[in-house]
Amino acid sequence: MDKILINLLRQFNPETAHNISIKLLKHAPILIKAYKDKSLELDIAGLKFANPIGMAAGFDKNAEVFNSLAKIGFGFVECGTVTPKPQFGNPKPRVFRYIEDEAIINRLGFNNKGVNNFLSNLVNRNNFYSPLGINIGPNKDSKNFVDDYINLINHVYEYADYITINISSPNTENLRKLQNKNELEELIKSIVSSIKDKDKQKPIFIKINPDENIESYKDIIDLVNKYSIAGLVISNTTIQRDRNLTNEMQNETGGLSGKPLFNQANKILELIYRETQGSIILIGVGGVSSGHDAYQKIKLGASLVQLYSAFAFQGPSLINRINKELVQLVKKDGFNSISEAIGSGV
Repeated sequence: MDKILINLLRQFNPETAHNISIKLLKHAPILIKAYKDKSLELDIAGLKFANPIGMAAGFDKNAEVFNSLAKIGFGFVECGTVTPKPQFGNPKPRVFRYIEDEAIINRLGFNNKGVNNFLSNLVNRNNFYSPLGINIGPNKDSKNFVDDYINLINHVYEYADYITINISSPNTENLRKLQNKNELEELIKSIVSSIKDKDKQKPIFIKINPDENIESYKDIIDLVNKYSIAGLVISNTTIQRDRNLTNEMQNETGGLSGKPLFNQANKILELIYRETQGSIILIGVGGVSSGHDAYQKIKLGASLVQLYSAFAFQGPSLINRINKELVQLVKKDGFNSISEAIGSGV
């Protein structure tokens, strides 16, 4: 079924194929039953996960299919990125698929229907018990990015199990400047101030990019510790291009995801885990396409793992396949649960 579905979707351009996938998940019957095993269960940031594999932000932008994604095996879903106002994003074409490399380049620019539409879809959360993350970002024409984040936090807070602050997309002009120390401290201070009087304190994560220098990551760690931010999502897409990539990929602008990002994202993950020694929660994302890939990120310090590109290339059965492989790898290493493997390779 996966091969038939993937071959069908490849007849369309990547963005159209994505829209068809959303419609199928939303309206077609779910024929896959989620695989479960006790050894994959985790308790992270006060949330219970049936397994560590989550759908990364960017797939379910408007919170339309999180229920369906849980049914096919994902342990959690991060919806978004959502912005305060609806926006079209950057001009098309803006998504490019490289099948042989299992890579995608996108310059979408936070295309979404806005926070009001997003929240209207969350009324369907009644029977959704997996953790739900909400990834937020500013409108590209905003006069003040920080104000947009605070506005969004106040809108989505009661609906989210955790919130991810996206400061790392390369496709919104000047967004990555928020990863600079002074700008980031101003943002974090504003966020902490905006949630301090909430009845329930929910985990806040910051999604970072893989293209900074070591000192920049150390600055981020210092601020995360200083203001008691729950953790980091490592990492967003990269603007760097490996010399092994084809000329076509070298010349296309936007964020690169998929297999070519795997090693680069892992280097940042390991660096930050070494610096923090498990004091903050790390979510590893970038290039995961198998149980072995996910397990490698876990052993490098990721408590949870996300994917997106491999789902587009391999289809919905991938998630159960990854979780079954994880169970085997945990047993092979003599662990009783996946949580014991976190950071064991560092």
